Amino acid sequence: MKSRSLLALTASALALPGISAVVRADTPPTETSLGYRISSYEEDNLPEEFLFLGSPDRYDITVHQFQLVAPVGDNYGLSLNSSYESMSGASPWYALEPFDGNKSIVMSGATIHEQRRDYNISLRRYLDNGNYAFNIGTSKEDDYESWNGGFDLQRHFNNDLTTLSGGVSFASDDINPTDASLFNRVTDESKRTSSAFFSVSQIIDQNSLFQSSLNLTHHSGFLTDPYKLGDARPDSRTQAALSNAYRRFIPSLDAAMHLDLRLYDDNFGVNSLTFEVSWYQNLGDNWQITPSLRYYSQSDADFFSAVNDFSGTVPHNSSDYRLAAYGAVSGGLQVQTTLDDVTLTFMVERYVTDDGYSMFDGANSPALVNFTRMSLGVGYSF
Repeated sequence: MKSRSLLALTASALALPGISAVVRADTPPTETSLGYRISSYEEDNLPEEFLFLGSPDRYDITVHQFQLVAPVGDNYGLSLNSSYESMSGASPWYALEPFDGNKSIVMSGATIHEQRRDYNISLRRYLDNGNYAFNIGTSKEDDYESWNGGFDLQRHFNNDLTTLSGGVSFASDDINPTDASLFNRVTDESKRTSSAFFSVSQIIDQNSLFQSSLNLTHHSGFLTDPYKLGDARPDSRTQAALSNAYRRFIPSLDAAMHLDLRLYDDNFGVNSLTFEVSWYQNLGDNWQITPSLRYYSQSDADFFSAVNDFSGTVPHNSSDYRLAAYGAVSGGLQVQTTLDDVTLTFMVERYVTDDGYSMFDGANSPALVNFTRMSLGVGYSF
């Protein structure tokens, strides 16, 4: 039994930075750069004390990412991104009243094998006091296809000390679950997503800056997971996130500190808080090491239950652990070195969840996931 959640799963749990993020300066790229990154994401097995039936082996994902950035004429920059992901393993199917102590999770068999291909192209126009870009992309799995597009712009004010940014994007997804007749799933559904953001960045002094941004997203259509038994969710979801970032360069240490705080709310009833601190330490001219620490906490959705309700008397119900109340702590380390025109980057992160880590009260899930991820990337400019 496959899961259509590969896109959502890798977008959240495996959201690695791009091979080399395009710097949105007011001058177009002057040289062409190529990048490749391979990433590995591995979830811990479900503990035996929680497993009632099925395989304890959870997801393993391998991701290959490619990027091309090139100048186009005098005032444009072109960015091409593609990725290929392959996933195998098992996922929670539904949850029962605890049997034999804590045993309540019914897992799918370890037979999920899924691939996803993603392509995106962006063209950016550079102006004297800002820039703007259009982008379009597509993502496809055996049972899932998405098309998306967007527009964003930046404008500088106050002698280039203040920057205002904004943008909109849209996505159209078609869902065709496999084994529909065997498991009585839907055969053909769709959803639409629209989002907008606005941000302001302020240079405080020559060594520090602050940025605050507001993101609004609305989903409509089929939002239920067809691969989870007894899962029934509302057909619309509105999300709001307020993100704040502070950057401080410390000349005496040749290092920079990054602080990030994100507050989130949606009409599912989920609230969350994310805090992250990173330290970018330069070592000589060619090396940089970056340790980071992240804390995340969320409340449960209004319709979440640790046990699926199969009575048919409630309109919405889900035992998806991602809608439970929980907290998570993760720590990471990135090492980067530059050799002439080649940049090598290695990253490792460990992520651990527990309902006791949450700042919010609410229903919990025994199916929370812990994972390890690693990546190795190479970039070349010419």
